[in-house]
Amino acid sequence: MNITYLQLTEDADSLAKMLPKNKYNYVFGIPTGGIIPAYIISKELKAPMLSIKDFTEGNFTKDAEVLIVDDLIDGGTTLKKFNPEKKYEVAVVYRKEHSPKDLTTYFYREMPNEWLSFPHEKDSTGIEEHIERILEYVGEDINREGLLDTPKRVAKMYGEIFGGYKKENKPKITTFLNGQDGIVYDQMILDEGDFYSHCEHHMVPFFGKYYFAYIPNPKGKIIGLSKVARIVDYYSAKLQIQERLVQDIVNELWNALDIPGCSPRGMALVMRGEHLCKTMRGAKKKGRMTTAELRGIFKEDDKARNEFYKLISI
Repeated sequence: MNITYLQLTEDADSLAKMLPKNKYNYVFGIPTGGIIPAYIISKELKAPMLSIKDFTEGNFTKDAEVLIVDDLIDGGTTLKKFNPEKKYEVAVVYRKEHSPKDLTTYFYREMPNEWLSFPHEKDSTGIEEHIERILEYVGEDINREGLLDTPKRVAKMYGEIFGGYKKENKPKITTFLNGQDGIVYDQMILDEGDFYSHCEHHMVPFFGKYYFAYIPNPKGKIIGLSKVARIVDYYSAKLQIQERLVQDIVNELWNALDIPGCSPRGMALVMRGEHLCKTMRGAKKKGRMTTAELRGIFKEDDKARNEFYKLISI
């Protein structure tokens, strides 16, 4: 979502009018996003702005009331840096739905959990400058020919491989009443395929094979088989741990097939992944992991579980 200068200044002005008058001695805008709203708030409250040097060195009256201002709180990292002991009150123009609620005193508008691009950022996506900084951190020359378009390519790639954060990308699960086409199926249905995800601890890939099975209820529902792969892809397309991933997928598919009194007889998912966070760093050993999520008859009945494991060669 793109935030224009006009929208930012109008929203900052609305925030300024919400704030108590004659309470704050100074206003400090966190660089760089907080400068514009801090200027607007400073004018409204008739409280001078502090420079970053004066704020960080404490060059103001010891008991002064200082209001910290920023354009956005997302994860809260920036605010924790400038206000680690929560000594000062904080006003932000925008707050994300998932943002920590205890770090801000005032905010004007709550925004969805998606990327916001501000006009004071270097480029249209707002992320490319950060990718450049990562390249510089690892020792690269961001101006060499081979890297000139790399930040743009990486930003585009992130939008693709982390599409699981966008609710509009969640696939619609097509289901059918068992027997509506004249065939009642109550045996095991097995699907397998590949998955690709990223470890939430180191942001490197883990990938491998998945094996999904379910036994429909004769009076329940069956699922379009391609939807299984789409749900696997959707929940894999975010920072994950494999233990959560199997649960996310099975929860979604179970809920899609669940009818009161006619739940699936059983559902199982096994995922075998290679984790590069172990293979290429740290221990530098084969990072293979197998996780399973079993429901219904697959969890309760040894015969059904062993049949499933035999079919997938466990």
